[in-house]
Amino acid sequence: MSGHGTERLAAFSDGVFAIAITLLVLPLTGAEIHDRTVTADLEALFPKVVTFALSFAVIGRFWLLHHSDVQRIARTDSRLLVFNLVFLFTMAFLPFPTAVLGESSDSAAAAILYAVTIVAAALASTAMWWYAARRGLLDPERAPAAQVRANLAGGLAAAASFVPSIPLAVVAPGWAKVSWLLLIPFSMIADRVYPAGGQKPH
Repeated sequence: MSGHGTERLAAFSDGVFAIAITLLVLPLTGAEIHDRTVTADLEALFPKVVTFALSFAVIGRFWLLHHSDVQRIARTDSRLLVFNLVFLFTMAFLPFPTAVLGESSDSAAAAILYAVTIVAAALASTAMWWYAARRGLLDPERAPAAQVRANLAGGLAAAASFVPSIPLAVVAPGWAKVSWLLLIPFSMIADRVYPAGGQKPH
């Protein structure tokens, strides 16, 4: 399978992303809204709406990064496809911890499950990129050395930003979720230390 193009990899991945992002809304579609308690029923749905929006943004961000990465990959091999499947597993699984977090927003276990899933997704995405770079599967014009380092740093920063919330959730689940905002400064630091360079995909 070595030397094959990336069209089928991209098409299959896009399908998984589309299904995963659609499944996120299922907990909302099953909600019961009664005529006499519309406001109260909508307020009760607020945690589910927040987790839906959060996970929609997370999956959307991973899709944008994956799309960009695939455009920089010149060819695939069987191991790269396995790395891609591992990453897609985390995306397909994400609707489950999203639903759990929406149902039990104050649960330490729910916050930990969600954070662990995001960390696994970020590490799987980073591992896929690292393997593609190590095996010479990247397009050298679209993925110069600076771009390779930037992508690796960005993936590790995303994983690292969710790690502190795992032990924090044991004592303060609410603050654990607030700590997910560490993604912003961690990503900014990674971008500053390892700026991307070279030609961008069209």
